[in-house]
Amino acid sequence: MGILQDFKHARPRLLQSTIFRLTLLYTALFCASFLLLLTFVYFATVREMESEIKHRITSEMNEAKTQFNTHGAAGLEKLINEFLEDEDEGLAIYLLVDAQNKVLAGNMESWPQDVEYSENWLLFDIESRRLEEGVHVLARDSSLPGGYRLLVGYSLRGPDRTKEVMLDVVSASVILALIVTGLSGTVFSGIIRRRLMQVNQICEQVIGGNLDVKVPVTGGADEFDHLASNVNAMLDRIAELVKGLRQTSDNIAHDLRTPLARHRNRLEGIVTHPPKHTADVQEYMKAGIEEVDTILETLNSILRISQAQSGVASGHFVTFDFSAVVIDVVEFYDEFAAQKDINIHGSVPLNIKATGDKPLITQAIANLIDNAIKYTPAGGQITVALTQNQHMIECVVADNGPGIPSDHYDKVKERFFRMEASRTSQGTGLGLSLVDAVAQLHRGELVFGDNRPGLIATLRLPIAAASNDAPPHASA
Repeated sequence: MGILQDFKHARPRLLQSTIFRLTLLYTALFCASFLLLLTFVYFATVREMESEIKHRITSEMNEAKTQFNTHGAAGLEKLINEFLEDEDEGLAIYLLVDAQNKVLAGNMESWPQDVEYSENWLLFDIESRRLEEGVHVLARDSSLPGGYRLLVGYSLRGPDRTKEVMLDVVSASVILALIVTGLSGTVFSGIIRRRLMQVNQICEQVIGGNLDVKVPVTGGADEFDHLASNVNAMLDRIAELVKGLRQTSDNIAHDLRTPLARHRNRLEGIVTHPPKHTADVQEYMKAGIEEVDTILETLNSILRISQAQSGVASGHFVTFDFSAVVIDVVEFYDEFAAQKDINIHGSVPLNIKATGDKPLITQAIANLIDNAIKYTPAGGQITVALTQNQHMIECVVADNGPGIPSDHYDKVKERFFRMEASRTSQGTGLGLSLVDAVAQLHRGELVFGDNRPGLIATLRLPIAAASNDAPPHASA
């Protein structure tokens, strides 16, 4: 009972299986092709056998006529008897009658009745001591001088047996093909369904929130292993993104909570202890505006990074003067660096063209220079250099500050990552994340190196167009 119940439950799934339906379709096509082939072989074989029989009948009929014309009826009777002596299979039919239909020679008792004619050929059934009943005969008749009539034919037992054998072979082959295909379809469907069920079970666990699962890989290097490897890679990527999203959410909450709390305390202080002087009110408002600006800067940075990583900005690509952008950014930060007693030296070739999102690239270069100014001590120096080769444009920002340990080169590209654990320094921790996102958007990269001391940050972008002439250098 248990096996029957399992089969009843499995039967609907089996009929719904794509593999099983494809197997049935293949079976139908195979059987149809097999039937067409056997039909062709059948008709070709039967036609060849009938052609051979007709040739023998025609040949013997001509020989009999020649014998009659040469030796008369007696000679023909002798020839027919010789034919019958040589014929030991009971397949040949000979009959010679006179004008009164009296049988003179042959192996038939009388002239056949119920004869069908088809293009000068006779078809009839006979009953004979030497031949089985109901045997079909193909024959030709001929009228001879003197009222004699001659009949020469052959039994169609050979073609009939061939038909029967081939029909039996076709029936058995179709039944065997259906049985084998049905069993193979069931087995193949079960194997493939088990492999797909593993993937479905993993997907269900992922939907339930478990991102640590993996699809088993058999090591057979087949299509299912390829699918499993891709699914596992996708799960790893999803887990990485979820982890980054969780960390980003925590960092956003941490970074925004402090300025919001300060802003609330400041507003509460104004309510509970209203300032007596206008200057104090303005000071409170100025500090509040600075706090709000910090929050807006953080949110705007997150938005720009998200846009860059999603590729939304790729629809705003234009060809622009990269050299002019770098020179403008260096000039903008020159005064700010001078306030910290830091010297910025720019080595920028003119007329270097690039294709991309100009505002994002400008912001990325500004972030690199701002980051260098933030960590370069007083009296230090920052070098901004723009170079190009056959394939890439490189904007290099080098400082002589404390630098970054090499094992943190990838971490500083993460959102909200800061070198100090207390996160007390100014900034959002999004500057280098934005630069890296802009680089990826433009199919470039952000790489770091050791300036001994200090940091070398290089933004590499694919070159779009450049002047063929050797460009002069401008010192910013």
